[in-house]
Amino acid sequence: MLRAAVATLAAVLLVVSLAASPAVAAAGADRLQTPDRFDTTTFRVTLYENGSATWTMAHYQPLETENETDQFRAYATDFENNETGLYSDFVADAEALTTTGTEKTGRQMDASNFQRSAGVEPGQNRGAVRMSFLWTNFARTYAERVVVSDVFDDGFYLGAGQRMVFEHDTSMVFTAARPTPASRSDPDSLQASGSITYAGERSFTSSRPYVELAQPDTPGTATPNVTNASATPGETMWQLALVLAVLALGVVAAAAWRSGAAGAVLGGDDGGTAAESVSEPTPDTAVEESALLDDDDRVIKLLEENGGRMKQVDIVETTEWSKSKVSMLLSDMEENGDISKLRVGRENIISLAGEEPDAAGSPFDEE
Repeated sequence: MLRAAVATLAAVLLVVSLAASPAVAAAGADRLQTPDRFDTTTFRVTLYENGSATWTMAHYQPLETENETDQFRAYATDFENNETGLYSDFVADAEALTTTGTEKTGRQMDASNFQRSAGVEPGQNRGAVRMSFLWTNFARTYAERVVVSDVFDDGFYLGAGQRMVFEHDTSMVFTAARPTPASRSDPDSLQASGSITYAGERSFTSSRPYVELAQPDTPGTATPNVTNASATPGETMWQLALVLAVLALGVVAAAAWRSGAAGAVLGGDDGGTAAESVSEPTPDTAVEESALLDDDDRVIKLLEENGGRMKQVDIVETTEWSKSKVSMLLSDMEENGDISKLRVGRENIISLAGEEPDAAGSPFDEE
């Protein structure tokens, strides 16, 4: 597990928990504190469509007197104008973090575009120190999605007084955030939010936080309701009748699939009904959204949401596909290098590329 060295001011930026080398892992949780002269820390992750992200760490110090304010101004000037140990340690930690990330995920990660600033924030009675860098290939990218999860392979910890803010500089929208954020910029809508925030003190499990961006017009994302203000009453009634007719046809078609009538005509997987080869709607919005993805994308998303690995039988149960369909799909995906299958006893363990279990025993034995 990789948690950045945070003994000094700079290192608190790198609290990300990647699977780390023993030397870095040995740093321990005592290094994840906000330095004594500061009372709060904010980690701000700005995501881009190419999977890269700007990581910015900000420490804040309350300034209650003129003397404290003057002292902090002097400190800020020295920090910005001189190559302090604080900043050089920050650069070294960022480069070590991305090197380990490359080894863990298989994506080439680099740290670049380092910046720093410090000063007294006008009207807020506090001083701030900020350091940032561009983390190349921080997130996974797909055709129309950006997913943050595997960099938190061993979980993540936010200390008391610490916050992590995810925002994006893209045409995409937030489509998933797990666990539920402490706050978001639009309380009524995740997709309308420009940022989401997690607050400490709290510990996250493996591959969490999980944050997903997607294009607004992709399946599973909301699109605004548009009313045709120029439509006449007659046009509106005609449109309503058309919609009702389509819905009625949909109900009849669904009934035919579920009764097996359509399956008898078209044939189904394993001699069953054709309904077994498609996902039936459920009240769960997440399941409805997943069902609109391509089959291989849905499997990848399921694996991402379950820490990179699942039993094959659990994939069958979750998707409600037939065993033979799942088996054929997984074989194709393994041949394409998207996943790997490991036979353990009488069951198959399905893993994302790079998430294979280290030992021959089932990674689920202790669950």
